[in-house]
Amino acid sequence: MTAEQKKHNANIMKALLLILAGFVIALFVFRFFAKTYLERVRKAARSDYPDAELVQLDEGASLFPGRVRAVFREPEYGFLFVQDYRREGMKPAAEPAHPDSYSRRLAFRQACDTCIAQIPSYLDAPYLIRYDTDMQGFTVVTQEASPAELNRLLSGLQSQKPDCVLRIGIMSCPEALYSIAEQGDPAAVLCDPRLAIECGTMQQGEVMVLRTCSEGLMQACGGSWHNTLEFDLSDLPDGIPADYSAESDDPECLFAVTELEGMTGQKTAKLRRFRITR
Repeated sequence: MTAEQKKHNANIMKALLLILAGFVIALFVFRFFAKTYLERVRKAARSDYPDAELVQLDEGASLFPGRVRAVFREPEYGFLFVQDYRREGMKPAAEPAHPDSYSRRLAFRQACDTCIAQIPSYLDAPYLIRYDTDMQGFTVVTQEASPAELNRLLSGLQSQKPDCVLRIGIMSCPEALYSIAEQGDPAAVLCDPRLAIECGTMQQGEVMVLRTCSEGLMQACGGSWHNTLEFDLSDLPDGIPADYSAESDDPECLFAVTELEGMTGQKTAKLRRFRITR
């Protein structure tokens, strides 16, 4: 290789190094301004919702975020909600209400509580309440197993006319499973953004009730548990048949559970029976 070729190659390497250095410097500059902007978003978020806890800021995958999603925890009811901010220059501007906004989730939660207050009129047995992660419904967990009594509770809740249409779930389970559910921690689920915000298609009711008591179930089942659907009957205009029973002859079945699911303002419901095994 001649001296002139070596000099040419050296110049190419210098140019490449300068380009790389420029890219690194630009990256640091971009991230500096992005960090500054995120601090402004954080300040705006705290100003917009001073009583709420800012759980996380999601800036997406872009180098410099054009939109930032703020996730908050509402202190009184404990649910999560979303506020998006778009970038206008270096200033954040609050976007119009998100489907998981504070006002929307609060309205659903208050509608849920309006219905829940009527439960003692339709159910004599003890019960637990587990809210859906999106606040658009709730599940009543009870030891009551009588089809007639469960139908009375379902029809009573479906007759309610809250401001929002709500999903109603009723889970009838044996005493041992009820005790495990009673010790569960629903707040841990409601405060997890991956569950309460990002999993919008997650099945509510059964899945969320069992998730709140998963640690207790694992201990009761010796380290692991399985949930197997036995049947799913839809559109029951007359409720649970009088001769229905959730009992299972399977020796592997630890807990046989009945689940009803309906909506306020509707008369039909889904009846599901599932079993929990090791």
